[in-house]
Amino acid sequence: MKAFGNQNLAIIFISAVFVLVFSQTLKAQQQDVPEPLFINFSIIAPYIPTFHGRDPFKPLDNLTRSPQLTLSELDYHGVIRLGDSWTALFTWRGNPIVRYTLKDRLLLDGNGRVIDGVVGDISASKVVVTQGDQKIVYPR
Repeated sequence: MKAFGNQNLAIIFISAVFVLVFSQTLKAQQQDVPEPLFINFSIIAPYIPTFHGRDPFKPLDNLTRSPQLTLSELDYHGVIRLGDSWTALFTWRGNPIVRYTLKDRLLLDGNGRVIDGVVGDISASKVVVTQGDQKIVYPR
């Protein structure tokens, strides 16, 4: 009878160790099963609105518009040579941090956008900038 009791005790001990070791992995596998509520859940929007005109999510102050600039607001700083072309440097009188360049007969702002209605020419002795009827000549 003692031998039968020792075998039962050994089987119970091995079973307890097995349950303790593998219970954590069994719990993790049960957590990965998806819930039946989200099996047929669609991620596509039921309605996609169409916009006509201005984008309602874009702020009003970010609209792209041509900067309004007159030639009298420009301060001339000089001419530099970059490769084969000449570039004239200007700043705005209202804020000297705002810079403009005259290159290839076009006046460009600091972001590389062309200022509409302003053309210019750089020669050996002068820089000429024209906007409509207004024409300003800067000596080099």
